[in-house]
Amino acid sequence: MFQADGRTARELLREHIPLVQAFFDANPEYERLINGRDPPPDVAAIDFDERPPPHLGATWHGHLGLFDGEGRLDAVVIVDRDLGAPGVWHIALFIVATRLQRSGFAQRLYAALEAWIAAQGAAWLRLVVVDRNVRARRFWAACGYVPVRMWRGIDTGARLNDVHVMLKPLQGGTLDAYLAAVPRDRPDSTLP
Repeated sequence: MFQADGRTARELLREHIPLVQAFFDANPEYERLINGRDPPPDVAAIDFDERPPPHLGATWHGHLGLFDGEGRLDAVVIVDRDLGAPGVWHIALFIVATRLQRSGFAQRLYAALEAWIAAQGAAWLRLVVVDRNVRARRFWAACGYVPVRMWRGIDTGARLNDVHVMLKPLQGGTLDAYLAAVPRDRPDSTLP
């Protein structure tokens, strides 16, 4: 799919669930921060079965793995195409192996991911970041994302969290055009 920092992005399939579960188990910090627990033994299977609600109309829900030359899984990314409107791509999950954090790898991975998504014709990139995940909020802001709105009390698996919807326009897309296309992300919207 694309290359990043000497690693190859490949689509993860159901048969990769044990590999993804082992990755989550070896890198539990995200689950601990977001849900206050270690990764459950079925979290990878749950992630594979979870899909955006049908009314949001996503045309593709992809699980991507970043593999090094020895076949080691170094990052997991989940993306949705056309979420809420054509041209809106949503990054549902972006986790880098703990040993690679603060090395610049996440920035290089994100740059390659964004280039690949832009090449697919995306007009906007959207994501949701948990309020308590201050490091992630700073990371996404440094990548050019702007906060659009906040949702309070969202169930993230084992805890209710406040979350920020963040957006990055691509290829001439604008925030106003995005909010016209995806009214649920307007700051005054009451849709969950």
